[in-house]
Amino acid sequence: MGGCAATRSTFDVTGKSADQGTLASPSAYVTIVRVTDRRMFEASPRNPSTPSLEKPEDINNRAITARAIARKRGGYGNAMADILLPEGRTVELVVREAVTKALREKGYNVLEPASPEAAKALPLEVDIQQFWMWMTPGFFAITLEQRGIVTLNSVALVGSQAEVVQGYAKVSTIAATDEEWRKTITLGVNDLTENVKRKLRSP
Repeated sequence: MGGCAATRSTFDVTGKSADQGTLASPSAYVTIVRVTDRRMFEASPRNPSTPSLEKPEDINNRAITARAIARKRGGYGNAMADILLPEGRTVELVVREAVTKALREKGYNVLEPASPEAAKALPLEVDIQQFWMWMTPGFFAITLEQRGIVTLNSVALVGSQAEVVQGYAKVSTIAATDEEWRKTITLGVNDLTENVKRKLRSP
């Protein structure tokens, strides 16, 4: 899979869902009330780990920023084209899936907010502070990194009103192809899932 630095790329990020059976204890039911993308984009940031877009006017376009996950760079580190999730997919959905997987693997039954039983479930709110990939050129290899930082809001589930959890991945490669970008973000999301799971109280 290619992925020219001068042209926008689009690909999805998906992970396997944890198997979930029927749990008897009401305390083992959770509903994710909301997931909110609070990332801040800049037109020309000094640090490549700060979200940005090729077209500055797109920074105010929620339809684009909600799907943006990275910015490609040239051989000298100059910022170039964007990497987006496909239409209909957003960073909020990717993070919701990662948190849902963590909850299920911890032993919770995750209910949809519209479910009749959701009113009695433990509520969880998630704020996305950071979710971005970036490239650092090198003499022998290129480094791709991904960092996701979320805040979990639930005293019942994490023991405090706001618990910050981070996921991170770093990949060294000869060429920053779409496949290498996809590999990097998949590793980062998996790490975020594992770290969220470690923060959760057992049901």
